Formats: sequence, C-alpha cells, structure tokens
Amino acid sequence: MKRILFPLLLLFSYEVTAQISIQGYAGTKESEVLGIYDKDFKSKWNYFASGTISYRYESKKLNAEVYQNLNYYISQNWGISAGVYISNEDIMPSAGFAFIKEKGDFGINLFPALTYSFDSEEMGFGLYTLIEYTPKINEHFNLYSMLIMESDFSFKQHQGSGQIIRLGLETRKKLQFGLGSTISQTGNNFETEADFGIFIGKKF
Repeated sequence: MKRILFPLLLLFSYEVTAQISIQGYAGTKESEVLGIYDKDFKSKWNYFASGTISYRYESKKLNAEVYQNLNYYISQNWGISAGVYISNEDIMPSAGFAFIKEKGDFGINLFPALTYSFDSEEMGFGLYTLIEYTPKINEHFNLYSMLIMESDFSFKQHQGSGQIIRLGLETRKKLQFGLGSTISQTGNNFETEADFGIFIGKKF
C-alpha cells in the first residue's frame, strides 16, 4: 500500500498551477475516490497522473492504483512518453506516445505504450484514454461527461481492461455531480463486471 500512497500524494504536492480533478463515487458494489493531475510546464514537458482508491463492499478489500506519465511534445499535440502503472498486484513501466489536446469544452489524453509486467515478467501493450466533454447548457450549468478507458495486453492474450464513465452536470465553479459506472473485463473471454452509482467531484 505504501508504494501506492506515495505516488498518489505526489498528485497534489506540487506548488505550481495545474489542472486537478477529484471525484468521489458510490456504487452498488464499491466506492471509489479518483484523482487526476495534468500539468503543462513552460517548456515542452507535460506530467499526467491518474490515481484511484476503491473499496469493495463484499470482500471488504481496499484497492489502490496509480498511472503516471512524463511526456515530451514533439509537435503541437503529439509527444513521446515514459511512465509507470502501480497497483496492489503489479508494477508496469511503459514507454510510448502521447496525444494531448484541449479545444473549448472538449479534451482528450491518449497514451499508447509498450509495457513490462514485473508480476508476469512479460512485455505487452497498454492503452490509457481520458476524454472529457463539457458543453454549456445555460448560464449556470454545463453538461459533464467523462470516459476513462484502460487496456492491457500481453503479446499472447488480453490481461484486463476497465472503463470509468461519468454523466451529469457541472456548475460554473467546476463542481460536478451525476451518475457513474465502473466496468471491467478480464481474460481472453472478456468476462465483464459492471457497477453503477452516483458521483460528486470538483475540478481545480
């Protein structure tokens, strides 16, 4: 757990201007806290991190994971990327590409990469995607929608995938609330488990 908590604390320890989002989610099977940190430095560097801490009601198990990348722009939106994914079960360093774009009320972060699992001792391919769309409804509210997709493959089989879905409203002070879902798929048969609930969050 210590190897998870330390990177999570780093998400909020920088005394620099950055985009930070925190969301709390309560579903029928689990509760979760999600944190996202995105910082463009004055140079061509960008740091991106996403971390979750979840609690499963049935197993009474606490799970934590963090995904973080250091990115270097080689064009307006494309860059090269190096990072690491850390969970209770595994540590997976990665190297690949980054596509980061924000235009008006739409933003996307896309990180395709080669990965190495210390648990299975295998190389593989990973893809992390974050999409947010917040069009204006009226003077008081925006529509808030967010999709996070993660997938990990070895060169032999599908390891695991997950999606975090949020749909609701956002106030002018960047307070978000609405309905949410977490979905996961495992194995080559893509055995699927889904959870549904509500969320509340804040973007700084």
